Amino acid sequence: MIQRLLLTAALLVGGTAHAYELLRVNTDPCSNAQNLFWSAKSVSVSVLALPAPYNGLAVEAWQRWNASVSRFRFSAGNGPPCTRDGVAAIAIADQPCDQSDFGDALAITRSTWNGDGSLVDADVTFRSGTFLMDDDDRFRQVAMHELGHVLGLAHSDACGKSGAGTLMQAVLSGPLLLAPQPDDIAGANAIYPSGSGGGDGSVPPGANSCAITPSGGDAVAPPLAALLPLLLWRRLRRGN
Repeated sequence: MIQRLLLTAALLVGGTAHAYELLRVNTDPCSNAQNLFWSAKSVSVSVLALPAPYNGLAVEAWQRWNASVSRFRFSAGNGPPCTRDGVAAIAIADQPCDQSDFGDALAITRSTWNGDGSLVDADVTFRSGTFLMDDDDRFRQVAMHELGHVLGLAHSDACGKSGAGTLMQAVLSGPLLLAPQPDDIAGANAIYPSGSGGGDGSVPPGANSCAITPSGGDAVAPPLAALLPLLLWRRLRRGN
């Protein structure tokens, strides 16, 4: 099968309706194309490239996803960043995987998948030297946002909704978010529903863009910034 590459990025800017959107094989979250998914309904995460205390914050980020969703699991893994090894490695660097620079991004997630939407690999790179390096809570929040991309979520505001109050919003603004919000959880559960089925990309038509009232708080996620043949960039911005 043809493997494709997706880059999702987190930036600094400000950002209202609530929704979730799913990553798609054609890199258009607003379409009804096959959504992306991990066929094992799980992926291991490597934080070995992160210095303390960031490695502990990243572990807390995937553990908070595990506490929120029932059919998908992150687990501890071992693997170097920017390697197609099926492990979601998280690192801090001056350059993201396969890109010359971050632009204004805080972090970038690179994902690869097969033609049927099954994910093959994903890696997260935080840009060094940003305010996140001095803000543990925001670092954890952005890590949760990027792990939302890893499991298959697009930005909640990608298709006309504001996404305010969701973890997967394209902007980092408002109150601190300590965990995935109701819309974020609904999106993950749509990809990996409870019961015997799910986790194979068979999300019912119209399942994305589901509007749910969140518990309130801040958000992280970006709109389409550039659409290249096999590359999709999104940016996360921080409000004033």
